[in-house]
Amino acid sequence: MSSYIFKSIIGNVEITAFNQKVSSVKLTRKKTTRTKDKLLLRAALQINSFLMRKRRSLTFPTKQIGTKFQRRVWNQLRKVPYGKTTSYGQIAKRLRTSPRAVGGALGRNNLMMSVPCHRVVAKDGRLTGFTSVGGIQAKRRLLKIENKSSNKS
Repeated sequence: MSSYIFKSIIGNVEITAFNQKVSSVKLTRKKTTRTKDKLLLRAALQINSFLMRKRRSLTFPTKQIGTKFQRRVWNQLRKVPYGKTTSYGQIAKRLRTSPRAVGGALGRNNLMMSVPCHRVVAKDGRLTGFTSVGGIQAKRRLLKIENKSSNKS
């Protein structure tokens, strides 16, 4: 397992990889590090490009470990378009479960931005439930980045 911590416009981001697949992307309070790992460097470049509004998706290989239910929720997240949001209730309805269960699965998402849990809001549009370092403020910043981008033609 290897990891790399780099500075971004939303704070330090830690990327972890195992068996040539990214297994975690998260904000961290840890200090930046160096790496020569090509996968980690490529992932960091894509993430920075995403945050700078130069790309709308991340294409590095990932491996996410979770229950069958969690994987179903995360797959629904991947379908939410860049610059758009959905609600816990909308995902719950599609999966025939409760919004609370969806929130629990989102709290276990370890591939921030790649599996865009920041695009999930409360039924009334409020920003809730973001477990990353930075909490709701980090979620707000990610949505702002995407909204500014999606308003450009």
